[in-house]
Amino acid sequence: GVNVYRGKSFGDLFDVYAGLTSKPMFLGEYGADAWDARFNRENLVAQAEAVGNLTEEIMEHSSLTGGICIGGFVFEFEDEWWKDGKGSPSMHDTDGIAPGGGPYPDMTFNEEWGGLVDIDR
Repeated sequence: GVNVYRGKSFGDLFDVYAGLTSKPMFLGEYGADAWDARFNRENLVAQAEAVGNLTEEIMEHSSLTGGICIGGFVFEFEDEWWKDGKGSPSMHDTDGIAPGGGPYPDMTFNEEWGGLVDIDR
């Protein structure tokens, strides 16, 4: 499987992959977190938009309809409060990393905010 974070679209990923191999593609990780570092606040709308768009692209390139993709896992099911090494495992910290690209909308990996569900839902 491959882990892909290119924003709210996979772009040419499926075409490039299909040009390299006839083997099916599995996305081990894809998605977006709910913390928007641009505005220093939670942004559930942007997270839902990105995950929805990416999931639709996977379905459009599904092996069930002649595509190359056999599926993928959204990263991640629940928030990971222990991920910020400078923070506290009992606090929802906001120090993400931006190693040259990341999830939509701020291109910053805020893994403590990556869950589809949080502590309250």
